[in-house]
Amino acid sequence: MFKRKKIGEMLIEAGHIAEKDLNIALAEQKKRGKRIGQVLIELGSLNESKLLPILGKQLKVPFVDLTKMEIKPEVLKMIPEKIARKHLLVPISFDGKSLMIGMADPLDVFIIDEIQFQNNCEVVRAICSENQINEAIDKLYVAGAMAEALNQIGDDVAKGGNAALENLKKAGEETPIIKLVNMILTQAVQKGASDIHIEPDEGELRVRLRIDGSLLVAMTLQPEALASVVSRIKILSGMDISERRLPQDGRIQMVIMDKQIDFRVNTIPTSWGEKTCLRILDKSNVQVSLDNMGFTPENFKKLKKAIAAPNGMILVTGPTGSGKTTTLYACLNDIKGPDMNICTVENPVEYKLKFINQVQVRSEIHLDFATVLRAFLRQDPDVIMLGEIRDTETATIAIEAAMTGHLVFATAHTNDSSSTPGRLIDMGIEPFLIAAALLCVVSQRLARRVCKFCKEIDRTITPDLISELLLPPEAINGTYYRGKGCEKCAQTGYKGRVGIHEVLYTNESIRSMIIKKGSNDDIAREAVKAGMKTLREDVTLKFAQGLTTPEEVFGLTRSD
Repeated sequence: MFKRKKIGEMLIEAGHIAEKDLNIALAEQKKRGKRIGQVLIELGSLNESKLLPILGKQLKVPFVDLTKMEIKPEVLKMIPEKIARKHLLVPISFDGKSLMIGMADPLDVFIIDEIQFQNNCEVVRAICSENQINEAIDKLYVAGAMAEALNQIGDDVAKGGNAALENLKKAGEETPIIKLVNMILTQAVQKGASDIHIEPDEGELRVRLRIDGSLLVAMTLQPEALASVVSRIKILSGMDISERRLPQDGRIQMVIMDKQIDFRVNTIPTSWGEKTCLRILDKSNVQVSLDNMGFTPENFKKLKKAIAAPNGMILVTGPTGSGKTTTLYACLNDIKGPDMNICTVENPVEYKLKFINQVQVRSEIHLDFATVLRAFLRQDPDVIMLGEIRDTETATIAIEAAMTGHLVFATAHTNDSSSTPGRLIDMGIEPFLIAAALLCVVSQRLARRVCKFCKEIDRTITPDLISELLLPPEAINGTYYRGKGCEKCAQTGYKGRVGIHEVLYTNESIRSMIIKKGSNDDIAREAVKAGMKTLREDVTLKFAQGLTTPEEVFGLTRSD
């Protein structure tokens, strides 16, 4: 009986990996439970472009580079988009008898049988990059829907500006436009985007996604599509489609990839038409954990000590999009249970958490932060989480709650941890109350993580750079990494982000300084003397660990 040669052996024979790389990967495979090829890629010993041809040879199917293929629209119609996405495959060509399909998993025989039955033809398998398949689906099916949409929508709707209201509404409800907008939203969720920007410009309608903190162009559409696309989004989010002169806010709830997704929508008029921004919030149960937040052992210990306290205030600060709310949720996840009454007031509720009573602010009925906080104090809470301290009233109530036996979590907008007490004083809170209530301040940023799929040793690190990063001279002998760019990271060299933290744990000396209204610099010096690592030191440590790059270090701390 013929015995298939193992993929590891074939990769060694091809000269793509060394035997020691395989042995390390085999040991790691037992922990990760993944296929050996995927483990080798994650360890940086191999890249997908070398793996797939060998994998195809092992499975006796051809490897096809989809970037070099021209797929005709009539071939695309042979497999519905839903099937293509679900099974990670794409039709490539049809000669009248045989349909070639590119697959991430050519051993998925059930879907092959189904495609053969539906099309009454033979199916020829090919192995393709999973990323290339997803990109081909996004590009080709969106292009088809766009062409269909523009063909079906009359000139008066496509031109937008003087279209009648009923035509705009009709355009927003046309099946091709529905399909196009759904594709934009689905693609953003699949790529892990936090925001979608649909922005008109001269000669084009551009769709950009914010992924790992950076904006990337996802697609460009014909400018004539603007009116119908914006109308569809307005219909979904409950906005007034006839109002195009003023900004509007709305909300969309959809199930995408079997998850409940919430989109916060805002439109604003620009010189080229209405720009739309959608913030993506995953409303499903997300089990965020402090262990995965990127805290160093020292910072982790300080934060754990603070959240174990029976009362007091813990603040997480940083700019918008720095992961403050996620860190607060991780803290709540760490302490929640059937014996705790935890109440949160948020705008909006981003994640739904078990054993936690979450209330969403609704300004239209005057259900604001202060109103909910006062009500919480009559609900016998053990722990209160306030989405944001934004004014004197909410700050006062939060401080009072922390002083009367409650553990209070909140976010604030300050540049670093040492300037947070001063910010509360500026809001009119008495310094002695702040000193008594404040347990801990976590200042946070997110640094882009080097892509594990294309990372390689960075040989550009110089002694001057090491000195500029304030690392000791011997650090030049360390091993540092940089992503060269691949399909997985959209050629950026980064994929995912790692938390950067500065944890100020209040002691007697710091409390004394707060009471005396000490300067931010004085508080910072005292905190460093007590062992606090600054944001600059923490992000530099992450660089020294090979997790990020000097560009991220300087980019995140340029104002420090």
